[in-house]
Amino acid sequence: MSAATRRFLTVYYGYVFLFDFVLCYAIYTAYFELNGLSYAQIGVLLAFWSGSALVLEIFTGALSDWLDRRWLLIAAPAIKIATFVCWALADGNLWLYGLGFACWSLAGALVSGTGEALLHERLQSEGEERAFGRVYGRAVAAQSVGIGAGFLGGGFVAATDMTLTVWLSIPPLVVASLLAFLLTDIRRTAEREDEPGYFQTIRLALGEFRGAPNLRFVTLYIALGLTIFGELEEFDQLYYTAVSLPTWLFGVAGAIGLGVRALLGMHAHRLSRMKSLAWTLPILGGALLVVAALGANVYYVVVLEAAYLVAIPTEILSKAHFQHLLESQARATSTSVLEFSQNASGLVLAVAFGALASAVGILPAYGWAGISIIPTFLLIWWRQPAGSRVF
Repeated sequence: MSAATRRFLTVYYGYVFLFDFVLCYAIYTAYFELNGLSYAQIGVLLAFWSGSALVLEIFTGALSDWLDRRWLLIAAPAIKIATFVCWALADGNLWLYGLGFACWSLAGALVSGTGEALLHERLQSEGEERAFGRVYGRAVAAQSVGIGAGFLGGGFVAATDMTLTVWLSIPPLVVASLLAFLLTDIRRTAEREDEPGYFQTIRLALGEFRGAPNLRFVTLYIALGLTIFGELEEFDQLYYTAVSLPTWLFGVAGAIGLGVRALLGMHAHRLSRMKSLAWTLPILGGALLVVAALGANVYYVVVLEAAYLVAIPTEILSKAHFQHLLESQARATSTSVLEFSQNASGLVLAVAFGALASAVGILPAYGWAGISIIPTFLLIWWRQPAGSRVF
């Protein structure tokens, strides 16, 4: 790997870290609750978040394949800043919280697909595409460290002033936007006569999915199966409140979990030969959620974090395999189809979980979610096409 690519990766890891170094992550659902929103309203907001991302994903993916990817990475943090301005000024106004989520969705849609495509194409240009799993794992680790640092700082700041936590989420995003100027889209370093137009990239991506059963299966595995773990995490501050975890420990709990997540991200590629983990690890995560639902004391937070962590290697390995399967020039658009599928699943899960938590309580809802994971993965395994795999 060349020195220029190593410098590029260092800048990219820094960008990923800063994009998610958000202090507000530690407390935002608790912040909504303390400002008068119900569990059901929070579930609707999270569903709207997924729904707005759902609408934006494929169109921004095609934009990334059409334009210089760097400009999208510059714009994304700037747009994300508007999220926290809206939330800080909302004062219980559901519509302003929703507007904030819309800005967050747009920012996330600009980055998703764009980042993975930028990395893969850079490595591919040097014949290093097989290193993508390792590099992507490190990018996930950088993201996890950023989120963890935000959790840690946000928990302590929130113990004094929750609104200040929202405002302090903005400065790292300013730096991330500036840092993105140093990134380079390798496609723009040479003339390309066969470069597809905007709408052609959408047709290429959809055509690739139609002709690749394994690609569809990996998408199903991630969207229908793994998405539930990420969606449940959005409700975790409500779990912390239910087990009486002190507010200042919200950030500590999240930071420790994300520190372990970073280590798993860096070493996930070492597990790629152990194909059975694609099924056993998520099922183990579901079983741990059932245990976490007992919630007898604050120590059950450890079980909750473990439920998420055991599924991390499968997420990294399956997404790396997804990138290896792509062959068309519409790489970012195809990745956005995956993100679209995840957001569609997340929308349904957020509404269902919010309604379930309102009906039976937050702790039992986690238990029922864990129970649902086991038959879901057994069903996906049973429907696995002959010769296909998820990593």
